[in-house]
Amino acid sequence: MAVRRIFERIPTGVYQRLRAATRGPSLLCRRVRYAIRFAGMNVTVHPTTWVAGHAIIRCTDGGRIVIGKYCEIHDYAIIDSNGGSVQIGDHCSVNPFAILYGHGGTFLGNGVRIAAQTVIIPANHNFRSSTPLHEAGVVGRGIAIGNDVWVGAGARILDGVVIGDRSVVGAGAVVSRSVPTGSVATGVPARFRAYQGASQRT
Repeated sequence: MAVRRIFERIPTGVYQRLRAATRGPSLLCRRVRYAIRFAGMNVTVHPTTWVAGHAIIRCTDGGRIVIGKYCEIHDYAIIDSNGGSVQIGDHCSVNPFAILYGHGGTFLGNGVRIAAQTVIIPANHNFRSSTPLHEAGVVGRGIAIGNDVWVGAGARILDGVVIGDRSVVGAGAVVSRSVPTGSVATGVPARFRAYQGASQRT
């Protein structure tokens, strides 16, 4: 009903231009829903980016989320600032059930593919404190993923990790240390080796 009331207030000529620019009324309707959904939140989603209806994008405890051009955020993916920031570049995909939190800062470059059920959380519980764990809070150094990176299904990227450009993280890998540019990281904990085809990728 809220979307319908908004449409009723749009002049006919403006509506026709919006409909043409967004490739039809259903996509226009989704874009208006996004505007309502993110109202009052520190979330910026480029209008060329597609967000599935069951994806969750939210700012918890403040922070900021920025998603660039021509990205795809699929159903049941969760992007949550958790008081920090999540920055996603252009031409990225976040597939179903992937989790990206902000805490100490999460940065994705351009052309990053995040497969289903990947977990990226730039934080650790402050377990060294004498305070009970549930009251001690978390500490975070941040996670950075470079350009043209493929993160396989079910991978876990831990706090403090930097993944270099044109790298691959294998399915189910637990990445606890930084991965050099042009590497393949696999295993638990992940070990990496140079990717011979990296220099030929575009």
